[in-house]
Amino acid sequence: KQHCSGWECFPLALTTGDMIKATRRPGFDPARSAFFMPSGKGPCRFGQYNRYHRLVLDNLGFPEVPIVAPMQDENLYKDMGMVGKGFLRLNWQGIVSVDMLQKALWEIRPYEKNKGDADRVYRQAFGEAIAAVEHRRDPLPVLKRAYREFMGLARTERDRPVIGVVGEIYIRGNRFANEDVVGHIERLGGEAWVAPISEWLLYLNATAKTGAVMSRSWMDFLKAHVAHWFQVRDEHRMIASFNGSLRSLHEPAIETTLERAKPYVHHSFEGEAVLSVGKALDYIGRGVSGIVNVMPFSCMPGTITGALLKRVQEEHGNIPLLSIAYEGQQDTQTVTRLEAFMHQARIFRKMNERKGKA
Repeated sequence: KQHCSGWECFPLALTTGDMIKATRRPGFDPARSAFFMPSGKGPCRFGQYNRYHRLVLDNLGFPEVPIVAPMQDENLYKDMGMVGKGFLRLNWQGIVSVDMLQKALWEIRPYEKNKGDADRVYRQAFGEAIAAVEHRRDPLPVLKRAYREFMGLARTERDRPVIGVVGEIYIRGNRFANEDVVGHIERLGGEAWVAPISEWLLYLNATAKTGAVMSRSWMDFLKAHVAHWFQVRDEHRMIASFNGSLRSLHEPAIETTLERAKPYVHHSFEGEAVLSVGKALDYIGRGVSGIVNVMPFSCMPGTITGALLKRVQEEHGNIPLLSIAYEGQQDTQTVTRLEAFMHQARIFRKMNERKGKA
């Protein structure tokens, strides 16, 4: 916050703080360091993050430290090719690995008999997955070991309402940013499913192909198509190591998600709103008992998503819906709102159970 005015997006303050913290670590070598902060087009302020960070690093005395900022469009893979051969695929495998480990953690932890077992397995596997990526090894063996350990944990019967968590990608993926919303849901008697980070990269493939067609850049279209094909193949190979035993493991094709959102927002309105609406509908189709939409305070895509989800709620049995905006103030009202929301989710679940028996 020493380097922000307070008017920026909450994720900007957090990523700025992370970068500054990295420069203050013992052994930080500016000559052998770089920061990765993608860029973007459109009305969202995210495209300006890397420019702001450039100013901060310059003011801190690190003008020689580069910021790798690939544009999230049809040029993404060309820009990221500078990192080295095989980086894109290895990066994808690492992201899918973490998504899978988190899904296992969030499905098993609410029902573990010995408190802390699931977190222990997750932390160990997470560290091994990082090491595999760092040493350019296939993380598949790590996933297989983690699966066996997760499945070996003693658990109680599954009887909690499932809550689907959607929203702005950074807030939903960063436990500090969302004030551990998954942990709060679990402590209040629920089970949380969170939209995966890999969804965003698959979505970028779709938008890259659309952009390439519009500009008639057929080579860029081919590159995006081939990258998508390899990513989906790798994803299926890695998912197979978990033997399909997790209810939240399999994700719909990104085209399916966009098609589901179309009655509420067309995919030409690019960004997180169309993904969040489509993912919320996917969760509703899987029988969740409530939807939580997380976002930074004053986030335009998040605000649009919250408005659209109210119509989704009305057209799908008035499923409980809660939109939470975070700004780093640790608002005590958030927990109170979650408590009321979880009460509604339990009632909604019981009503659906009675309808199913009728």
